[in-house]
Amino acid sequence: MSTATASPTQITPAALADRIVAGERLTLLDVRDDASWTIEAPNVRTHHIPAAEVLADPAIVAAALSGPVIAVCHRGITAERVGGALASAGVDIAVLAGGMRAWIALLRDHVVDLGVPGLEVRQIERPGRGCLSYLVAAGGEAIVVDPAPQIDAYVALAEDLDVRITAVIDTHLHADHLSGARALAQRASARLHLPAAALDRGIAYADDVVPLSDGDTLDIGGVSIIARSLPGHTSDMTGFLIAGRALLGGDSLFVDGIARPDLQQGDPEGAREMARLLHHTLHERVLALGDDIVLLPGHTHPGLHAAAVHATLAEVRAAVPELAIDDPSAFAEEVLADMPPRPANYEAVIAVNAGLHPYDPDLEAGGNSCSTR
Repeated sequence: MSTATASPTQITPAALADRIVAGERLTLLDVRDDASWTIEAPNVRTHHIPAAEVLADPAIVAAALSGPVIAVCHRGITAERVGGALASAGVDIAVLAGGMRAWIALLRDHVVDLGVPGLEVRQIERPGRGCLSYLVAAGGEAIVVDPAPQIDAYVALAEDLDVRITAVIDTHLHADHLSGARALAQRASARLHLPAAALDRGIAYADDVVPLSDGDTLDIGGVSIIARSLPGHTSDMTGFLIAGRALLGGDSLFVDGIARPDLQQGDPEGAREMARLLHHTLHERVLALGDDIVLLPGHTHPGLHAAAVHATLAEVRAAVPELAIDDPSAFAEEVLADMPPRPANYEAVIAVNAGLHPYDPDLEAGGNSCSTR
């Protein structure tokens, strides 16, 4: 086995994201043994070659690669060895600094224009997990909804907008990703809100939470944000109607799919019951708001977006065939058929978010599947 002394270039997740969004054609060399989840984009061609195989004969691997190459591993350590070997073999290669662990921590924000004077809405995407969170600001105040654990990004965004975070909200007890709500509320000296139904599920830090019930209103700089109970994905799922223009829908309805109903009650009959409840929620509490309401979803597919992910309810109705099913039982059978695997470690993730288990970032390793598709 040859050993290389070349030091490959490092690229940060943010810089890589910028190149992908700009449309640059790149080759991703994933050298992990398990590459079941990786960085996906139309202009990225992926090769999965375990590190041991690359290092056994870098010249052979180098001959199969073309264009700028980005080497990826779990934390960036193994990829650096591989990158050095391939750089010595003449490959134009950079190593993703921090690896996939750093990639899933990347946050990018996008402007959402709802046409309301004085209202600033930012959608914060987490491309490595497909999670979407929000900062809503007016009159020098802001709320943050469903923040990721990387709370520095929200603090920095609030500073850029010259607003003070006064409230932090989780739409429900998340099962697919770790929440940064408690940490951000503490950091910003803000009120921490959870749906009242979430407290019924058992929260270790309930004394620090201001509960929200259906119809409760938050005022942010004169803009009303109304809590709207949306059970089905979970019993505590709660959305927020912003200025009568947009529904921040959490994990109830997405722009091209619907939430899975089998995470809180995983047994077959429990999942069917939740699916029937979700049918009622979608028709009577979401679509009934009107076709012109803008849906701001809590998730999208993992990957990068050049702009905010949103759609009117009319557009969502046309894009999601399950919404045309009138019978709740038929709807339940349809959405539960061929359900993708549950998110990795989802029971432990729920326990962490409820304060019942120590924080462990490795619980987020692996793909994300909070939708029925």
